[in-house]
Amino acid sequence: MTEELPEIPGFRYARPLGRTVHLYRAADGEVAVKLLVDPPRVAEIRTVAGLRHPGIASAERAGRTRAGMPYLVMRYFPDGDLAAAAPMPFARVLEIGMGVADALHAAHQAGVLHRDVKPANLLRDEHGQVYLTDFGTTGGDHLLWTAPEVLSSGAHSVRADVFSLGATLWHLLAGHSPFVVPRGDNSRVAIAQRILLSAAPPSGRAPVSLETLLRQAMSADPSARPASAGEFAERLRQIHEESAPTAALAAVVVPAGPPDPPARRKSRWPLYAGVAGAVAVVGITSALLLQDKGSVQMPTGAQPQSAAEGGSAGEVVVTVVRVNPQTLRFSWTYPSPQPGDTFVWRTNDELKTGTVSEPSVELTASGTLCVEVRVVRAGGASSRDWSPEGCGS
Repeated sequence: MTEELPEIPGFRYARPLGRTVHLYRAADGEVAVKLLVDPPRVAEIRTVAGLRHPGIASAERAGRTRAGMPYLVMRYFPDGDLAAAAPMPFARVLEIGMGVADALHAAHQAGVLHRDVKPANLLRDEHGQVYLTDFGTTGGDHLLWTAPEVLSSGAHSVRADVFSLGATLWHLLAGHSPFVVPRGDNSRVAIAQRILLSAAPPSGRAPVSLETLLRQAMSADPSARPASAGEFAERLRQIHEESAPTAALAAVVVPAGPPDPPARRKSRWPLYAGVAGAVAVVGITSALLLQDKGSVQMPTGAQPQSAAEGGSAGEVVVTVVRVNPQTLRFSWTYPSPQPGDTFVWRTNDELKTGTVSEPSVELTASGTLCVEVRVVRAGGASSRDWSPEGCGS
């Protein structure tokens, strides 16, 4: 697609940032150039280029390539988007939601529908400020946050954008789309069926008030959703104000007082005894379960089997390099590698997973993608937890 790249006076092409976004450099900085492969109407392009709001990544200029393809020149955000930043604490999600809802409402008032609100279209600067970008077009993976009426009839609207914002905030809470089932069937057909036929579940990571609002925002009935992004923002603010005293109270550090008198320390003995008894019961029960399964009981004072002796591997560190505009290579290292080790990997959205015998895998990804890894020993022992995510863009 080299012949389609814009020639911008004072800037030179640097590298791709995604399928339709490219980095350009000049003496005084860098910019991102978005090619509008499936462009909105010309009038809407002009409106998008003219949007000015503190929460919108505004276009600095608009133009056309020699082949006639429209493009927008925008600020470059080296810190990337929020697709790989989830899960986040609900207080942070509330802050992001209020700002993005305000920005979306401003766009709607200017007559612009977004059509593709999703985590990858929320960019952050070096100060953590979040900006909404990519108005008027739809990316290849927008299905995961799309309203049912858009899937069934292509009916984009203000309330369809509200649905997508609700699904995006849910994703930021939980770490994946509300219509993805971890380790389940996440084919496009299965996800579309969930969007069309079932309600999104609670994220399990937010107060009831926020869970309720997100469920309403993702209602299959557009009339049951907040009527505008402005109303959505106002309700998020109410939840923020209601939760602020609780958060402030939790942050208070209680100064240490004088030591308890002996009588009070003595009165705590039943609690300590109860805890010790519970620990003893758990230990005895675990030993009995191991014996029932034919395991050999560990002698007193024995240490757990180390990674070098065939036990589970230590922490896995994933690194990423871009092989070409469409491919990322994920490689990993870990303590005490052994013959026969295999590796289970999965992407952060859990849409892709697999097992490999070498500590490396190449995946198709034109944009940002993150991978987690588990090491499985030849004897069957594996890492207790998934590795920290390795992310490439």
